[in-house]
Amino acid sequence: MGQKINPLGFRLGTTQSHDSIWFAQPTKYSENIQEDKKIRDWIKNYIQKNRRISSGVEGIGEIKIQKRIDLIQVIIYMGFP
Repeated sequence: MGQKINPLGFRLGTTQSHDSIWFAQPTKYSENIQEDKKIRDWIKNYIQKNRRISSGVEGIGEIKIQKRIDLIQVIIYMGFP
């Protein structure tokens, strides 16, 4: 029987990159993960509520979050204008 691996974790660094790019102290790491989740959920809800064609959030391909000391940059890759 073969070993089960996570396909996303297997591809990171070779064909894909991380969705979040930031560094945090170990005590603040979980807070930053939760903040990323809130940002992604808010964006998905906003797009779902404000789309003229109601087909869900299928148009969002990827959401990348880059954090610096005083700046959070969110890059959204979408399949529709």
